Amino acid sequence: MPGSSSIPPSSGSHLDDLRTAVRAARSDVELLRSGKVDPALLLTARGVLLEALEIYAAELVRRRLPMPPALRDDLRLQRGIRAARGLR
Repeated sequence: MPGSSSIPPSSGSHLDDLRTAVRAARSDVELLRSGKVDPALLLTARGVLLEALEIYAAELVRRRLPMPPALRDDLRLQRGIRAARGLR
């Protein structure tokens, strides 16, 4: 299919949506870490954050865009937390 590998001009909004999902998930984790911590809720929120980070990173790779160092570092951190909890 001709042009199927090109990115449509409106696709920037998809990256914006993914970035917004990462920010929202990160905000949820930060909120749950403040005050009295419910480990089960925090674990779930971290899982949502990791999933949002993975999806965003995969889209950047698919588009051959650079991975921001902060995103790379956050992915490594969240993957490490998940692995340390034995929740692969």
